[in-house]
Amino acid sequence: MTMPFQRPIRAGRHLGPSTLRLAGVMTGGLMCAAFARTDALAAPLLFDLDAFSSGVASAVDITRFNQGNNLSPGKYRIDILVNGHQAGRHELPFSRLPGETGAVPCLDWALLTRLGISEEKIDAEKPKDNAQPPAAPAPTAMCGDIGQWIPQAVANFDAGALELSLSVPQVYMKSSVRGYVDPSLWDDGIDAGLASYHFAASSATRGEGDDRAYLGVNSGLNLGSWRLRHQGAQAWNSKTGIQTYQNTATYLQRNFNTWQSRLTIGDSFSSGQVLESTRMRGISLATDDRMLPQSQQGYAPVVRGVADSNATVTVSQNGYTIYETTVAPGPFVIDDLFPTGYGGDLTVRVTEANGRITSNIIPYSVAPQLLRSGTSRYSATFGQVRQSGFKGANPITFQGTLQYGLLDDLTLYGGTTYSEGYLQGKVGVAVNTPLGAFSLDATDSRTQVPGYGDGVVSGRNLGISYNKNLPQSGTNFVLGAYRFSTPGYLSLSDAVSVRQLNSLGRDIDTYARRKSRIDLTVSQKVGSGSLSFYASSSDYWGRQQGRETSYSISYGAAWRRINWNLSAQRSRVEDSGEPSQQQLSDDVFFSRTSALGRVDNRLMLTLSMPLGGGVRAPNISTTLVRNTGQTGSTLQEQVGIDGILDDEASLSYGLSGSRATGAGNPQGNFNAYGNYNGGMANMRAGYSHANDDSQVSFSANGGLIAHAGGLTFSQYLGEASALVHVPNAEGALLSNSYNVKVNKAGYAVVSSLRAYQTNNVGIDPHGTAQDVELKEATQTVVPTLGAVALLKFETVSGRAVVVKAAQENGQPLPFAAQVFNEQGTEVGVIGQASKAFVRGIAEQGTLTVKWRDGADGRCYIHYQLPLQPRGQRQQSADLLHSRCVSTPVRQEVSTR
Repeated sequence: MTMPFQRPIRAGRHLGPSTLRLAGVMTGGLMCAAFARTDALAAPLLFDLDAFSSGVASAVDITRFNQGNNLSPGKYRIDILVNGHQAGRHELPFSRLPGETGAVPCLDWALLTRLGISEEKIDAEKPKDNAQPPAAPAPTAMCGDIGQWIPQAVANFDAGALELSLSVPQVYMKSSVRGYVDPSLWDDGIDAGLASYHFAASSATRGEGDDRAYLGVNSGLNLGSWRLRHQGAQAWNSKTGIQTYQNTATYLQRNFNTWQSRLTIGDSFSSGQVLESTRMRGISLATDDRMLPQSQQGYAPVVRGVADSNATVTVSQNGYTIYETTVAPGPFVIDDLFPTGYGGDLTVRVTEANGRITSNIIPYSVAPQLLRSGTSRYSATFGQVRQSGFKGANPITFQGTLQYGLLDDLTLYGGTTYSEGYLQGKVGVAVNTPLGAFSLDATDSRTQVPGYGDGVVSGRNLGISYNKNLPQSGTNFVLGAYRFSTPGYLSLSDAVSVRQLNSLGRDIDTYARRKSRIDLTVSQKVGSGSLSFYASSSDYWGRQQGRETSYSISYGAAWRRINWNLSAQRSRVEDSGEPSQQQLSDDVFFSRTSALGRVDNRLMLTLSMPLGGGVRAPNISTTLVRNTGQTGSTLQEQVGIDGILDDEASLSYGLSGSRATGAGNPQGNFNAYGNYNGGMANMRAGYSHANDDSQVSFSANGGLIAHAGGLTFSQYLGEASALVHVPNAEGALLSNSYNVKVNKAGYAVVSSLRAYQTNNVGIDPHGTAQDVELKEATQTVVPTLGAVALLKFETVSGRAVVVKAAQENGQPLPFAAQVFNEQGTEVGVIGQASKAFVRGIAEQGTLTVKWRDGADGRCYIHYQLPLQPRGQRQQSADLLHSRCVSTPVRQEVSTR
């Protein structure tokens, strides 16, 4: 049987004395059940060391290993499970009770309450016989049988795993929805400065393309429960120069946990769940669904599209750029947008290497508005409207919304906006029926426009949304919505623009206002694949361009190892350098009155398959695209290959070539890119060549946290993060993060945690020096929104040594004998081949090996280790050869 000490020395790394005791004895004990007594099923399980060939096994006192729990009294950090669910890691006192061989955990009502156990429900179950004296109150510390205090409750403690499992009848548990996390566990984190960045740049090395650069930042400062945040962007173009710095949002924020609400002060976006999202400078208070259990939270928008080359993708909302990146040729998905509000359509612009721009709109709204009975959502915002490109007088505005679940299947909602010269009101109802969920609403607006007609423009907007899932047929109507506005209806942003146009003497009838819009998304399972359909159609008042319609239909499936997808799309294509804008006085004012450009129809077939079966096997894909439009039709063929270069998947690459024939001059493209996904940043470099045009591109994104221990770089920060401190464990890998390792100072960052939810953070010691041992490998944390939680992992540092020694007569040392240092502390145990792994011993001294009481049950190893250079970390364990002699007097030893 192969034992741990027969493997290479590095295989035993990071094992402390207690760990070695399990590895060297329990693993080497042939698993106690194989040698347990069979004459009595209730007999205790015992190790039979006669199975080993040392010849002295019977002389070893191994009674300590026959005890399931040999913990000493004290405090220990243990994992707690309640009815099979993780309840976090807690530090508990342990006491030894009469008749127990080891210490047992002690609980109190404060902890049990946090674990979801209701003391009030237990008290209500107690007998109320007044003839009996009142029961004595439960003691502060409850050690031993928990059933003495909670009827029919059972506690099982696993000393080896340091895990306490509680089984409590459901009648004594607090009522809570699935996924509930006790707010007392929420962690506001430490005081820290933090920032995330996204940088993208491209340069034309030949041809007509221009040079571009973009830097988007999300920075902030955490002080207690307060959050200061700033989101902005700086762009540069070789033709237009440096653009004005864009302040997207700058605000101070904190949570009010009792109200499940968030206070925001500064420049931010109002909630768009009921009324249109608007950027405002002021103060707002609104409920935050992230404080609710996971089942209560909404969805996040996902941007999907197709790039023909190494392209730049720009995502904007309400005129503000919220994301920009470079992507490889082919389909792309962006699912990590930084939230600026719950609503507001996203405009996605794809800028190809040759300067051609395609644009499409992604609807971002939440409907239907159904809530559970008795629950509510609200928002209240007061401040100035701060509209992109608008430098006129910013009107003071109040906007408030309310949703209330009146019944299980009926929700009422509404909102109002009051601003200078503008009034808006909305009422709606959402209902769940066997035919699906519907929401119906009506919004009235009244805008004062001096000198236009009777000075007032008023109108109404009517809307209906529908959602239905048919699991039997595999059909899902993700969202069906229709809206219609009369000519006089204006949203808040439209009203501000119209009033500004009127003040400048312009004709407000030229301003485009949406007349109607219908959106529909349907997916249907067909055979082994899925058929999906999306359509959006809009028309406007005050323009002559007619209705704009976009749709896409696709079917994707797999055949053996080949994945294929066939899709048809219809979308707008803009000519670069022609932004939609009007000149209002000295200000640039964006409107919707410019032409849409040409229409592009696209039919696309994509095939892909892996070349091999390994993890690093490359993937080959081919795409055939037929484009038809006002300028004619083209046929584009593209072949590409991509893969990863290392086992950690930190390095990846892609190569592709394409050919386009048809309208215009035939074109041939070549594209190449390389990605690096590291613990401190993600970077991408690319090269594109098409006929007489060529371009190089580069992008990077990451984050950093400034804290009391220094500055730590990280991946892009999400809604919450954790600063992990593992002293002396440089190189340790965070098991739940991608290629994130502990730095030289002992810090690492888990960049994306779920706010208000339980997150597990683990450490993998692989890659660390031999002279450090982790005392714990996992921790749990529940961070609040924007928090930087500090997680400290305890370590023990000390020189690691594998001792191989024999007795004076040349016989191996007794298996399972204990090894003590000169201070009497156990530092190891003898395993097979007469070896022991010890840590933290002095450079020279004496080790005592003991296998039973008495002078004949011990011997002494006198040793002297080689000097270790100061500041040098131990990369492999030292190997010490010696004799274990009967006298404690130091003798000559052999080292290597």
